[in-house]
Amino acid sequence: MRGVKYILLILLSTVLLYGCRSTSAARKQKGQKEQKSERIVHDLLDPPPVQELTASLSFNIGGNKVSGQLRMRRDHSIQISASMLGLVEVARIEFLPDMVVVSDRVHNIYSVCHYADIPYRNELGLDFEVVQALLWNRIFSPGSANLVDASTRLRIDRTDEQGNFYIKDIECGYEFISDGKGRLDAVTRSGGGFRFRIDYADFTAVSGKWKYPSELGVVINTSDSDIDLKVRISSVSTENKNWPDKTQVSRRMKQVTLDELLDNLV
Repeated sequence: MRGVKYILLILLSTVLLYGCRSTSAARKQKGQKEQKSERIVHDLLDPPPVQELTASLSFNIGGNKVSGQLRMRRDHSIQISASMLGLVEVARIEFLPDMVVVSDRVHNIYSVCHYADIPYRNELGLDFEVVQALLWNRIFSPGSANLVDASTRLRIDRTDEQGNFYIKDIECGYEFISDGKGRLDAVTRSGGGFRFRIDYADFTAVSGKWKYPSELGVVINTSDSDIDLKVRISSVSTENKNWPDKTQVSRRMKQVTLDELLDNLV
């Protein structure tokens, strides 16, 4: 009897220990998954390893092709210009931390406005941080410039069969799609008859191992209009260059409201 009791005790101990080990392994696996999720979110929240970026742009808007230039200096300025025949600049928009400046050089007019005045601002939660994140291929949480605060609002909602991660902003409804390798493949937001999507593609190494998309697609669908914009990005440089954060407006240009300027562009 003592032998049987001893064997049962060993078996019971083995089962208990195995159960504890299985629980420990499950907890470890869950912990590793949570750590990986946090790492993916933080990698995409962290600023890129460069301070500046300039590039040539080629737009396709409703079948019309326009060339232009992109200049970005992190936390200071974003400038997007459009040119005629790649030679004469006809329009420029500058995103600054506290304002937006839009210039129409054909009609010699310009407008200085706040982010609240930009079309679709309420639907997209636009401010300088959001615009900067979208063009630097980063994730964000509107209204939160603090990375620690933003990270508490972002959760990995699901993954798909291809291994893509779907990161959800639990407060603002943005969804970010990433391959988990430090780059963002798409951003979406929809609701109330409004749909926004931006896709990034054809990533190319521009500074060490850091990659930047060579193709950008923007779609905005509303009850009143549809916007479908394709952008090709080339000649990307991350060298620090001597260009002003804010362009000096010519004295010949007249300041108007944003609505007046947009009416002239139509």
